[in-house]
Amino acid sequence: MPMFLSTLFTYIRIVRLPIVLAVLFVIQNQAFTYFLHIVPQLYFRASVVTFALGMLIYGLAVLLPSRIRLWYLLFVSLVTSFLFIAQYIYYTYFEGFFQVTAFKYASQSTEIAGAISILLSPVLLIFIVHVFLVVFVMIYVHKKKCDVFGISGRKKIITALLLIVITVSGYGYLIFTEKRDWGHIDRLYSRPYDIDSLVAKIGIINYFVEDAVRVSLRKKGVSKKEKEFALAWKRTEREYPYPKQYFGAARGRNLILIQIESFENAVIGEKIRGVEITPNLNALIQEGLYVKKYFAYVNQGNTADAEFTVLNSLYVPPTGVAFFDYANNRYGALPALLAQHGYGTYVFHGDVLTFWNRANIYPKLGYQKWFTADDYTIPRVVGFQGLGDEDFFLQSAEKIKPLKQPFMAMLMTLTSHTPYRIPEDLQKITIPKDSNLDQLQKDYVQSAHYADMAVGVFIKKLKEMKIYDNSLIVIFGDHGSYSNISSALGVSKDIPEQLRNHQVPLIVVAPKSKIKGTISLPASHLDIYPTVANLLGVTPPRNIFGKDILNVKDSAVVKRKVNSIAIDAILGSRLTYIGSSDTIFDHGICEETSSNKVLPVEACRGLYEKETKNMRASDIVVRGDLIPLIQKLPAQKAELAGKEKKGIE
Repeated sequence: MPMFLSTLFTYIRIVRLPIVLAVLFVIQNQAFTYFLHIVPQLYFRASVVTFALGMLIYGLAVLLPSRIRLWYLLFVSLVTSFLFIAQYIYYTYFEGFFQVTAFKYASQSTEIAGAISILLSPVLLIFIVHVFLVVFVMIYVHKKKCDVFGISGRKKIITALLLIVITVSGYGYLIFTEKRDWGHIDRLYSRPYDIDSLVAKIGIINYFVEDAVRVSLRKKGVSKKEKEFALAWKRTEREYPYPKQYFGAARGRNLILIQIESFENAVIGEKIRGVEITPNLNALIQEGLYVKKYFAYVNQGNTADAEFTVLNSLYVPPTGVAFFDYANNRYGALPALLAQHGYGTYVFHGDVLTFWNRANIYPKLGYQKWFTADDYTIPRVVGFQGLGDEDFFLQSAEKIKPLKQPFMAMLMTLTSHTPYRIPEDLQKITIPKDSNLDQLQKDYVQSAHYADMAVGVFIKKLKEMKIYDNSLIVIFGDHGSYSNISSALGVSKDIPEQLRNHQVPLIVVAPKSKIKGTISLPASHLDIYPTVANLLGVTPPRNIFGKDILNVKDSAVVKRKVNSIAIDAILGSRLTYIGSSDTIFDHGICEETSSNKVLPVEACRGLYEKETKNMRASDIVVRGDLIPLIQKLPAQKAELAGKEKKGIE
């Protein structure tokens, strides 16, 4: 046999285990994208670059001392298994990918702990097969007392060079194909990008490594150019011409905000066998104001993101969690604003104060006192945290009773949280066995019905305490349930698919007032702050990015991709834009909102650019801690343009 072939076969024998592990690594990556339906499926490109990474991380074992080689391979296999499984579960739950920044929030994992058991699947076994292989080899080597791939001297150098060649070739091919397709590689490693496409091109573990490198190199703060852009964007805003509709209609009243966990709009007004799922909320809708196209803005922080957006009227950051990453910023939040106008500001939550770093950020938001887990007792265990919503509301009512009025009280429920399991005696909805709802959706309906009952108990208690009539009550869902309940119930078909599972209710009740009706314009968590301020007769600071939905003639809601600044969809009062998977504007779809008639995509460019700039400016303001500068900008008065048509039916 020629010397060259003999040497080649020797090296193949030496690195046979790392090669097998690298091949398994490629198979696991392709299975990952296949199971999660990540498109486009760029199999060959992803295989080449994934194999390159696989040979790099597994092939390094060949260069290590013999006593630790297999232990190194076991460690790497365990790490990759964890990342595959964590990313699979995270994507299934959040519709986005787990990032390096999320490690800071590992202590908050109870947020989805209840969902993990539901999301576990037999397909996850493929992501641990390489661990079993390494363990098997370790047992075999121990029994046979042999060296599986020992090399030394010059062969180590040659092997190292071989690994470098494979790695460079794999990533070189990726760069070559990107340049061939786009003429440059900017779309691969610069932002905005579509993370689904990025993962399809380079593999989920490569993406995680790339994200780690990018985070480590990320610049702190904002550039001078970014700061100038944000200030210029806010400087051009004009106030709505006075007199405002409903301005001061609830002046002097208490403000009670009720944030209901995982509560979707899909269950509002729906019945099962003639029984209303949400009878109490349905009754409140008849008494007050209902926003039927209202949506949540959340990212990695879910409930904490909802709090952040509602209280600050700022977009949540495209990556990370504001409650952690920007807890030390200077905010002009709603509690702080109302405190300046004589309100006591309080928050009620059945969780521990350290959860989502609330202990650090609550003072920055202007809260004067908070009631958390230590302030409540648990008469019986209900839901994933133990404190049932009914007990939470009853105990909170007693804490509210002695408060000096006017006050702001923010209450956040817990029971309607994954996995949505509540005691059988509290399951009051009879769901037919032949229902098209799966078990998760059935559990969700039961927990939603229970949460609605608990709200009814609280409203009754407020009336008994003579607080109800002197309050402005705002009830909203914090985020979707991730149960696909809207499709199961056959509702919200007129809402873009990207937004459908993020549609939550918003109900505003001011007893014995004229604040009634239905808002037909799209709205979001950004809009509660300015709308509430208007009703209370308080002028908000310039740092808000939402709109007073009682005083606009058109509005829009933006859904951007998870952990990205790329736009997924925009639902406007007149136009709707559906983004493409590659995030290129021209590849999207523009529709007329009222009729779903497809229009030339150029018709949506103005809407797209306006909302993109608004989001970008908000991101810069948060990242650069620019709120104090924004607040100093002079207000731009608008000329009275006559009575405009409002979105109230």
